[in-house]
Amino acid sequence: MTLTLDFNKTALVLVDMQAGGFTGDCTLPHVGTDAVLPKAKQVLAAARTAKLPIVHFKEIHRKEMVDFGRELDGAEPVHCLETWASTDYYWELAPIDGEFAIGKRRYSCFFGTDLEILLKGLKVDTIVFMGMMTNVCVHYTAVDAHQRDYHFHVIEDCCAGSDWDAHWAALTAMEYLQTGARIFHTDFIQAVGAAKSETAVPV
Repeated sequence: MTLTLDFNKTALVLVDMQAGGFTGDCTLPHVGTDAVLPKAKQVLAAARTAKLPIVHFKEIHRKEMVDFGRELDGAEPVHCLETWASTDYYWELAPIDGEFAIGKRRYSCFFGTDLEILLKGLKVDTIVFMGMMTNVCVHYTAVDAHQRDYHFHVIEDCCAGSDWDAHWAALTAMEYLQTGARIFHTDFIQAVGAAKSETAVPV
């Protein structure tokens, strides 16, 4: 199935593409980040060429650790403290002027942030996700998008999970919510190319 996107109503959201996930300095486990990086760079470049709205998220916690809530009740150790260099955006995927950068205290990009206000202001009804971790922040953000009646796609080869079983299970769960949600980076890049061809002015 060929992916078709209305680029007047679509935004790319990068979920927690933070330095530690790519450098190995993060206290959280990630699998597959080496393979993700070159593809994510291609997707970001294509979105910039198409002038799509691009929203960058990073999870960040105060050094006093008063804003973790229940996050440390499970398998996760302390992570993403504001004083750690590993918490910042990874430099090759960092926001540039004209893009939107938002910090979050919880897994979902919708929880306690102004994402929905931003999307409404941009007149977006479709969100394309990539990021980390597939089975946590990406999954929970996609669920919240679905429950708010946004269309969404997740670029599965631009996501990294805490382990491979969890990664694939989360992708299956997202596809369950919206048929056709799972796409590859090549699908997105081809959709950008098709949209550019349709809007090209003959010379």
